[in-house]
Amino acid sequence: MKVKQVSNSEILLAIIAAAEGKELSRVHLQKVAFLVSEEFRGALPEDFYSFDKYDYGPFCIDIYHDTAMLEYWGQIRTKRATEANDDRYTISEDVSYDELHLDEDLKRYIKQTVAWVADMSFGQLVRAIYRLYPEFLERSIFPYNKEQAIHESFERSLQQLQDGQTTLAADFIDELQSAARENE
Repeated sequence: MKVKQVSNSEILLAIIAAAEGKELSRVHLQKVAFLVSEEFRGALPEDFYSFDKYDYGPFCIDIYHDTAMLEYWGQIRTKRATEANDDRYTISEDVSYDELHLDEDLKRYIKQTVAWVADMSFGQLVRAIYRLYPEFLERSIFPYNKEQAIHESFERSLQQLQDGQTTLAADFIDELQSAARENE
């Protein structure tokens, strides 16, 4: 899949806008950007964020430089906390997710991923990332417990099913087959 050329800050803007007015923490922003980089590897600009193995999983300092620029341009608001790691980001009223000029697959993925992480605590999110990408445990100072991560993942899935937020496998297969027919 090839995504049309976009800037890193446009993707950050989309991530923050996808929260639909809710605040995203620094860790939420970092981890969603990381998941986007993994899912769309090879389709994003060559200079897309590079994530290092760090204390709490994948980390890229450049994200903070770009959020500072987005704040300066008035596209996002930053709620400063006493601890820098607790800063929170919201979208400016002037920015609409629907008006962002991103590839539809990328926009859909960002929206789904933000919805997935938005209600996770710091620990839940870090454990979920480590469960999906155990290679990022290498430099971690976070006390990771695989069984706890699996249990939390299972609980989230059950809650999403109960809330009607999941897609049944049969519906997903129908959607894929329909898309394949359209592309023929």
